[in-house]
Amino acid sequence: MVAVVRFPKTGERRRQWEVALRRDGFVSSGRTLLCSEYFRSEDFDRTGQTVRLKDGVVPTVFNFPAHLQRPEATRSTTTSRRAEDEPQPNVVSILNVAKTREMVIDFRRVRTSLLPLCILDVAVVEDYKYLGVHLDNGLNWRINNDAVHKKGMSRLYFLRKLRYFHVCSKMLEIFYRSVVASALFFAPVCWGGSIRAGDTSRINKLIRKAGSEGL
Repeated sequence: MVAVVRFPKTGERRRQWEVALRRDGFVSSGRTLLCSEYFRSEDFDRTGQTVRLKDGVVPTVFNFPAHLQRPEATRSTTTSRRAEDEPQPNVVSILNVAKTREMVIDFRRVRTSLLPLCILDVAVVEDYKYLGVHLDNGLNWRINNDAVHKKGMSRLYFLRKLRYFHVCSKMLEIFYRSVVASALFFAPVCWGGSIRAGDTSRINKLIRKAGSEGL
């Protein structure tokens, strides 16, 4: 059934309809009508007794002449056109099994054994190092805190060596901030809120040791 609809009364929405018609110098009025054939079927609300347009719709069904049609974007290179024509591979088929791990984090009070996802040959692990942070399936950060302390102690050794060779305090401070502190305070937003009192004491003790090296 073909019907006519009246142009919107609001200025912004009326302007969108005018632009969609692509007619130079066209200005609608409060009495301007438009054929319903310019709208898609899903643009109409047919739930009530009266069929009406949904809020915010714009006429999109037009048969413009060639000089008014918008050119479609095309691929410019042979490689891009080939990529467009070839079917995209499944995500599972391009999964790097050697670098993929599965970790189950379960906070239920009564824990039962869960079946693994069994994605190809992906290994199920209890902890994993990701972007320099050690994650474990309990999110207690114990493994990460141990790694942070161990890394800080190893780098503190080089700070002591610099002091042994009588390097000035300014250079010692620069070395501490760039090498030692960068390891101690890496990603504390992740593990700082759940750190244990014993781990906090160990890290604070390490920082005090660095201060005793002439900083």
